[in-house]
Amino acid sequence: MSKEMKQKTVNITRSAYALASTDGENATLTMYGDIYETRPIDWWTGEPMDGDFILLDEFLRDLDEIQRCRSLTIRMNSYGGDANVANVIHNRLRELRRDGMAITCIVDGVAMSGGSLIMCAADNVEVNPSSLIMIHNAWSFFFGGYNADDLLEAAARMESYDKMQATIYQRKTGLSETEILGMMAETTYMTGREAAEKGF
Repeated sequence: MSKEMKQKTVNITRSAYALASTDGENATLTMYGDIYETRPIDWWTGEPMDGDFILLDEFLRDLDEIQRCRSLTIRMNSYGGDANVANVIHNRLRELRRDGMAITCIVDGVAMSGGSLIMCAADNVEVNPSSLIMIHNAWSFFFGGYNADDLLEAAARMESYDKMQATIYQRKTGLSETEILGMMAETTYMTGREAAEKGF
């Protein structure tokens, strides 16, 4: 690898995150926003909603800019969002980790729902005593008319998402699937200290 490629600097600023590397070796990602595949649309106006959103395609393109860095520090403050998008981001970060990038996540405020899934991609997680971590079962909005078979099918999909999330939390904590699923079913909020004690 050429010295020029190794020392590529990055300075990307979006509404909900900033990604920077001044030396091409170490990168910092500040994630302060909610996680979506595309920008949400206002149901009443049909216009894109205002807000700080981490959008999947945009985020993954930016993440490619730091793939040669040796370390990544993520500063997290996210209430979550789309579980599937959070899972994709988690898996891409784990891929970077397997390729040798050291990843640290610092929870500046909250890491809830999908934010906690992304947090768990880091082998090293740092929390403040007042940080807040939340995990819960997957849920969705339903509009229109449905029969019992439709609702059972939707419930089965939700259970699959629950198992996906539990797999991520199990790898991070070493807790059993039964314990993790129980915590998710109860919508568990943890302070930084409590999350650390549980292995998050």
